[in-house]
Amino acid sequence: MRFVAALFVVVFHFGDEAPTALQAMHGFLGRGYLATDFFLILSGFVLAKAYGAGVASGKVSLGRFWLKRFARCYPTHLITLAMLVVMVLAAGWLGIEATHEGRFNFSGLPAQILLLHAFGLGGGHWNIPSWTISTLLICYAFFPMLWRAMLRINSLWISLGLAVAIIVGSNVLSLALLGQQQFSLSFQWCMFRAAPLFLVGLALARAVQTGRWNAGSARIIGFGGGAVLLANAVMVGPDLINILAICAVIIGCGASPVTRPIPGAEWGAKVSFCLFMVHTITGAIWFDLVEPMADRLHPAIESVAWEAWAMWFGALVFTLIASDLYNRFIDEPIQNWIGRKWFARPVSAPVVSENPDPRPAAEQSA
Repeated sequence: MRFVAALFVVVFHFGDEAPTALQAMHGFLGRGYLATDFFLILSGFVLAKAYGAGVASGKVSLGRFWLKRFARCYPTHLITLAMLVVMVLAAGWLGIEATHEGRFNFSGLPAQILLLHAFGLGGGHWNIPSWTISTLLICYAFFPMLWRAMLRINSLWISLGLAVAIIVGSNVLSLALLGQQQFSLSFQWCMFRAAPLFLVGLALARAVQTGRWNAGSARIIGFGGGAVLLANAVMVGPDLINILAICAVIIGCGASPVTRPIPGAEWGAKVSFCLFMVHTITGAIWFDLVEPMADRLHPAIESVAWEAWAMWFGALVFTLIASDLYNRFIDEPIQNWIGRKWFARPVSAPVVSENPDPRPAAEQSA
């Protein structure tokens, strides 16, 4: 699910570069922001499932928890940004200009480095997807307090009601104050967009904890939510329905027992974070360098429909390959090194399972 959502974000961001703008082909292809909303909800849900018990019991301190989240996100952010800066400098030296003039303005780089761009303080057009890190790090800081408050709810229906109330209430407030749905707000309104959805994820996690779920009911809810999401996408229906359907899918996945691994699921989960973060670089390389070079070598490429579409799909393939390599040789080794240096427990210390997933932290891509 993470991989599908991350890929949808990439397709959404590359959509205007297609031979025919994807949004003009079908309205739902212009709603890639829903995949980001999915990530925001899922972030709260996964953290509650993974760290909730440790935080509630005090075995996981706020400092250790937040440092782990910071270490998971910030190094990748800095490395990706550094690669983007090198690429822009090299392109300038070669006389290659970006398709979107003024996007890579060096005056905005400090705000991007410090993750202040998500609050409207400039620098937002370097690596745009990184705005989610800005707001989620703030959400992480309040996670222990929020989760302890959520533990006071001992009813499935109250948990679900709270999630729905937050979704509807925040959207009504956004429409009233900003004249736009909360689910598609620009990154300058990051806290107003992300914080409620993160809280929804916590409420859904509590609903899974307090409900008496069996495999059949969980899968009916999950697949039912997926069917509603698909039907609403085809009809380009209201985003409120899409968000509620996404919540149903998350509940279904979270409450269903794991019977057997899905082929490729682990790889997709591991690559999804890199795919989300790195596609700004791969998109710039492909559309500002590779595509113009191909057009020079084969001038008719833009006039032949299947060749133009093959060129565009090549950007997706290139991004997938680059994200996999980035995960294998940059992100995963760095996360393993940080885990050994910063978070390795002394041999004599009792082992506390902070995360039920037995795989190494770098492989979980939470």
